[in-house]
Amino acid sequence: MKVAFIPYVQGRNSYSDIDGLKYGVAIHNTSNDAPAKNEASYATRRTDGTSAHFYADPIEVIQSLDTTARAGHAGSSNGNQHAVAVEITGTNDKSRDWWLTNVNWVLLGRVLAEVCKLYGVQVRRAAVTEMRSNPKVKAFYSHDDMRQAWGGTDHTDPGNNFPWDRLFQVINAALAGEVTNSSTVGGKNMMVLARAVPGEGPIWLCDGIRRRIVPEGLVASVQWLGASVAIGPLWNNGAVWEGAELNAFGAPDDSAEVAARDAASAARESAMVAALTALASGGTNVDTAVILAAVDAAGEEAEATVRALQAELEEKDARLAAALNPPESA
Repeated sequence: MKVAFIPYVQGRNSYSDIDGLKYGVAIHNTSNDAPAKNEASYATRRTDGTSAHFYADPIEVIQSLDTTARAGHAGSSNGNQHAVAVEITGTNDKSRDWWLTNVNWVLLGRVLAEVCKLYGVQVRRAAVTEMRSNPKVKAFYSHDDMRQAWGGTDHTDPGNNFPWDRLFQVINAALAGEVTNSSTVGGKNMMVLARAVPGEGPIWLCDGIRRRIVPEGLVASVQWLGASVAIGPLWNNGAVWEGAELNAFGAPDDSAEVAARDAASAARESAMVAALTALASGGTNVDTAVILAAVDAAGEEAEATVRALQAELEEKDARLAAALNPPESA
């Protein structure tokens, strides 16, 4: 199976599965903080035989192998043959709070709900003793659980603080149909406040499909509303996600450039209204050249703003490209 609503980047180390069936879901961490895009990209060319079906991070989930394929992830034939492998950005020493705010839980829940429905996987964690007696147990397990049950590895991820309860909560919510799957309107549970540069620029309300600017003075109100049934809950507990790549949250309703052009138009209108008001109130000496000059000046100022914004966006794109393409690491 290829999950229809997430990106698919074919990984290099895809192996033939005996029956094409899966019975469990294996949860790993990547042992680093690299984004899912980097991990999926590295998976297209890595030569050590390692692979996974899915890579997840705070923004997205990317599929790397069809679930019918066998991934090289467990260190044992039981794990590799029987489990769908999920690699989540992070390390064993991360705190519970870190995990709760650094995974796109709603999207991951939707993806794994599809896996559970297809293969009949139960939304629970298997006991190691159960795994030993039945390698085809239909449940979730960690890399460490596989180590203890089937050997072949010394990996102990995803770590003691990984929030299994949160993982199972979002999967069950997706299975219950609580997440909107509309292609035109984002689900209410996907809403997040974010801005591209920490401490700078506009704050956006994003829902996975669309985004719109929230005026600074209204951010607290939106956070409060996010706790209500009306539009929430906001992901990340309503905190503003600083340093987000906003393109990952959907197309803008009003980009920075469009907003600047709107400001230019509004400035021209304001200048015209002011001049005409003066003329109507008896200012008979108002020169039309003055009106035109005011309008042109406002337009030039706005166009300069647009150029500055374009330069700023180019600089941000360059920084983002550098961040998304660090030196290769396993």
